[in-house]
Amino acid sequence: MKKFFHVLCAAVAVVLLVGCSGKSEDKIPGPVAFNKHDRCHICGMVILNYSGAKAQLSVKGEKEPLKFCSVKDGFVYVLQPENVSRTVAFYVSDFGNKKDVPLHEKMLTAQKAFFNAGSDVRGAMGKSILPFATKEEVQAFTKEHGGTIVNYSEVKFELLKSLKGH
Repeated sequence: MKKFFHVLCAAVAVVLLVGCSGKSEDKIPGPVAFNKHDRCHICGMVILNYSGAKAQLSVKGEKEPLKFCSVKDGFVYVLQPENVSRTVAFYVSDFGNKKDVPLHEKMLTAQKAFFNAGSDVRGAMGKSILPFATKEEVQAFTKEHGGTIVNYSEVKFELLKSLKGH
């Protein structure tokens, strides 16, 4: 029994050491700067030529993040069944952040954002889904501009399809 306990402890130690190896590929990359030549991964539009919230996705097997002219296009990509398991990080620009800082510094994790869908504010792809860092910000925005408040898990293809129109 004593030998079994020592073997078990050694096995647990190996698993813990491997899990804590700190390999760089295990780290979640942060958002990167947008430049004037970046094109949307979905529609090909030059991203910075259009207003509204933007998105970035870090994907397994891609050296650079995929960039999107709208949060709607980011969701179109991430909701595809073949992309769900490939997505490492999904960032959206905080529409409530009015600070004069580069766009990538306004990015927040999509899963933690609060979204307004279908307000009177148009983005690159027409009706928008706009992310906010706090519930209070999205509530105030929705009161003024209409639309519906949703969280990350509520964004489905049906919702995105309802946001048609330029």
